[in-house]
Amino acid sequence: MRDLLLVVGAGTMGAGIAYVAARGGYDVELIDSDAAARERAVARIHNDAQRAGDAGAPSRISVRETIPQHSDASIAIEAVPERLDLKRGIFAALEASLDPQALIASNTSSLSVTEMAAGIQRPQRVVGLHFFNPPSAMKLVEIVQIDQSMEDALERAHAFVERIGKTGVVCTDTPGFIVNRIARPFYLQAIRALDRGVASIEELDALARGAGFRMGPFELMDLIGLDVNLATTESVYARLEAERLAPLAMQRELVAQGRLGRKTGSGFYTYEDGRYAKLELSAPSRSGREKLDENVVVIGFGGVADALAAALEACCDRVVRIENDDMLDEIDLDATLVIDVGDGWNDRRDVLEQLDVRLEPETMIFADAYATDLGAVAPHLRHADRVLGYGILGALEDQRVVEVVDATATGDDALALAQELFESIGKAVVLVEDRPGLFLGRVVGGIVNEAMIAIADGVASADDVDLAMQLGVNYPRGPVEWGREIGGARIGRILKRLAQAEGEAFAPHRSLWVLDAAEEAPQLANSEPGIEE
Repeated sequence: MRDLLLVVGAGTMGAGIAYVAARGGYDVELIDSDAAARERAVARIHNDAQRAGDAGAPSRISVRETIPQHSDASIAIEAVPERLDLKRGIFAALEASLDPQALIASNTSSLSVTEMAAGIQRPQRVVGLHFFNPPSAMKLVEIVQIDQSMEDALERAHAFVERIGKTGVVCTDTPGFIVNRIARPFYLQAIRALDRGVASIEELDALARGAGFRMGPFELMDLIGLDVNLATTESVYARLEAERLAPLAMQRELVAQGRLGRKTGSGFYTYEDGRYAKLELSAPSRSGREKLDENVVVIGFGGVADALAAALEACCDRVVRIENDDMLDEIDLDATLVIDVGDGWNDRRDVLEQLDVRLEPETMIFADAYATDLGAVAPHLRHADRVLGYGILGALEDQRVVEVVDATATGDDALALAQELFESIGKAVVLVEDRPGLFLGRVVGGIVNEAMIAIADGVASADDVDLAMQLGVNYPRGPVEWGREIGGARIGRILKRLAQAEGEAFAPHRSLWVLDAAEEAPQLANSEPGIEE
């Protein structure tokens, strides 16, 4: 055997894999029965090489119509359309062509590698090598291990991936592998938020970007193609049968209407010359601003309370910090604004009722809308119009935008103050409806929860999950790292409220508690209502 790679399928992915392998020093035979596909692949490879200033790579690639009867290639990768019968036929042909020690791999994104390998005599040399589009730019390759995969096959797969300049993460042969499974809540929970009227498409995308995602879920679905996104969701759901990952009617309706995103000119957005109505939120500059004439009290402990109090000290006349609820009676009655951060995971209804009784009617009260159902609290308050819900999910410095609840009971004065206050500390504001988890809570919480379920299911290690989501879909941080920052108990609280409103399918997984390093954070007991088994 020699450093020869066979790539079967000359579509976008096959051509991209051939190019990066040639760039890594492999001789490549790119195989496709369709002459037009071969021509397009050659043109694409030359364009990639020209952009990269790599004239040598195309010379190491040859194209052919069929799999050779005998080949001394050390590796072969199929990259044909996602049809199990087609891929199994390719595997059989590769087994007949290659040396018994040669590695056979599939670039499938959604089908079972185990089922592909079921018809060949030596499945122990089979792995999945799932590249991401475009292969020339994306650093991640998911190395999919089936039960029969020999350790030597995995080591050789790792060596191949490293040689072509990619980063490999190992996962088991489960639906969606790592990335396509854990990314589902980003899309599905966004569609549910839209359906519940949390905010507009443009506002929800802006919120996602404000939390660190490179693109919002709706603009990303339009870019991917709604048909492709739906097909992936259907594939993952068909194999996992988990209702939290079920495709949604809105997806199917848009696809049925032919509104597939950018490639058809409309999807969630409408496109003209590739442009669409994107809502850009810029964090307001704090320089040159006069201090706000506010006497602020911040109640709570932990990172968000610390950061919020420190930021407010720079822009408000006076800021007082209270870390213990037993000290509520000591709040200065001259306070103009009280911000209740709490501990992040406990309902704050009792505290809000005490504040409502104690404080002057003119004092505004801000409360964490992720942890507390403010709609349920409002009827029990004398001055519900001065209570406003806000959402800061994780570290304040990483969140460029704050969700502010435009509730029925909230007065215009409270909304105006929220806008002014958060802008004074450099944060943009998006008004959202009062729904459990608001937007970022349900989306990020859903991603973290799915990651923890996947880890508990043995799909991959926590480190590989974090690496895969950052390299594969450009998340601002890995979901496990993000979950530790937010807190497992806080995410558990958000998802419990979501499950109470929308069904047990969205309940927090019992493993979320391991994300809490602080001894003060409660563990989510298995016996607690709404915990998924």
